[in-house]
Amino acid sequence: MPNRDQKFNVLITGVSTSIGRHLASHLCDDKRVGVVLGVARDEKPYYFNDLPSDRFIYRACDILKYRELNNLFLSRTFKEAQINAVVHLAFKTRISHAEDVHELNVNGTKALLERCIATQTIQKFIFKSSNTVYKLRPHNPVFMDENSDLNFDTDVDQWIKDRVDADMICRSFMDNKHMNIVILRMSNIIGRSVGGQFNAYFDSPVIFKPMGFNPLINLLHMKDVIQAIRLAVFKRGAHGIFNIAGQDTAPITTIAELARSRVVSLPEPVLPLVNWVQRKMGMTTYYYSVDRERQKYTALMDIGKAERELGYKPTGRVEF
Repeated sequence: MPNRDQKFNVLITGVSTSIGRHLASHLCDDKRVGVVLGVARDEKPYYFNDLPSDRFIYRACDILKYRELNNLFLSRTFKEAQINAVVHLAFKTRISHAEDVHELNVNGTKALLERCIATQTIQKFIFKSSNTVYKLRPHNPVFMDENSDLNFDTDVDQWIKDRVDADMICRSFMDNKHMNIVILRMSNIIGRSVGGQFNAYFDSPVIFKPMGFNPLINLLHMKDVIQAIRLAVFKRGAHGIFNIAGQDTAPITTIAELARSRVVSLPEPVLPLVNWVQRKMGMTTYYYSVDRERQKYTALMDIGKAERELGYKPTGRVEF
């Protein structure tokens, strides 16, 4: 077994997600990493068999089940791995309002955080958050920094509430004395096998938008998602909240043109019904209710803090 004393030994939750799979592969190729312990609910997917067995370990674990989570942290595998960093990706990205989705997104994050802090050996906890936590208004500045208001509206979609709640839980643990917590609020991730809102939106041959609005949106390439997480892992002393955005910013209509989607503008009040019909007919998996404000107001993320403190610089270009 390689000496892991001076290495970054990383636990990835939700490792079977598209981001988790890419991240595990990149970390296994990095000499600064001793071992990667990947966990997810299901049995080991076949594609992880391509990773070196002395650097990647997979374990099925439901972090919502106290006994399974406890057994993971008490296991010989976990102790021998000498885990000192955690990347939390076990978060439902596809839209669903089932109770177990809320449990995983919010209570699962809290349970994992508490267990990590209790070890007193894990030095860093990285949580992939989202730009959807920000409150959008007609008078927003074009660029929003990490201190911008979050969306605490009581009538927003549960999908957004989960993200705000999980983000706030991570923030509430930031004053602990044992572990640095990093929150990466990412822009709209787009790419193959990525279950994002705008992926679903631009996949449709016909897309609908509010009449009279054509906001700028930013798209984030998987390459830059991995870059940001790796920087958060390897940057000694990194902690706090960071906005992460990509290189590509354009109006909705321009991106739709690149994606070869036809844009139809409709009065805003009819869009929820139109979207509901589209989903019922299997024409899209996009949920308008989640993006109601983003379809009207430009709100790009100021990534100055990530550039200064992490050394983040987006390089990926989105292709359709």
